[in-house]
Amino acid sequence: MKLKPVGEQVVVVMGASSGIGRETALRLAKRGAKMVVAARSEAGLRSLEDEIRRLGGEARAVVADVSEFEQVEAVAQSAVEEYGRLDTWVHLAAAGLFAPFDQTEPDEFKRVVDVDLMGQVYGAMAALPHIKREGGGGLIHVSSMGAKRSIPLQSAYCASKHAMEGFTKAMAIELAPHGIRVNSIHPTGVNTP
Repeated sequence: MKLKPVGEQVVVVMGASSGIGRETALRLAKRGAKMVVAARSEAGLRSLEDEIRRLGGEARAVVADVSEFEQVEAVAQSAVEEYGRLDTWVHLAAAGLFAPFDQTEPDEFKRVVDVDLMGQVYGAMAALPHIKREGGGGLIHVSSMGAKRSIPLQSAYCASKHAMEGFTKAMAIELAPHGIRVNSIHPTGVNTP
């Protein structure tokens, strides 16, 4: 499987307004990738878009909530409209919840699963048609060490990350013959908003 050099790619970064997502977008832009950056925070996205342009890069910001498929699909479409294609989808958006399970409300648990698992699923669904049309590319799912080892007081988060691990492994096998690389990255705890 041979991927295009980063400087020749159109890359979407979901969850780009702060933390690891913002740093990822900046590093990719510095290497010459054309960027579409998305998150819920319009202010964070606008400052990122400005910073990428000050560095001499190209960027388009799109406000989107990853738990809403139509909004995620609009991000993928925005990349194609702006740059004519989509090569790599990097998904970092996540939600956390720190609480004992017996003090967790159903809607709180569901929100974490909707963002941390279904957001990743929606991203892959939105990006794949475009990546396949290009003859290959990448899906990069940023997960957590919580996908490998469960953590007390984080049952919703760990459940969604464990499920994401199964999803990305299945996708990697399924999409390899199509020239699409699927990776899952597992950072440890990060102080991010």
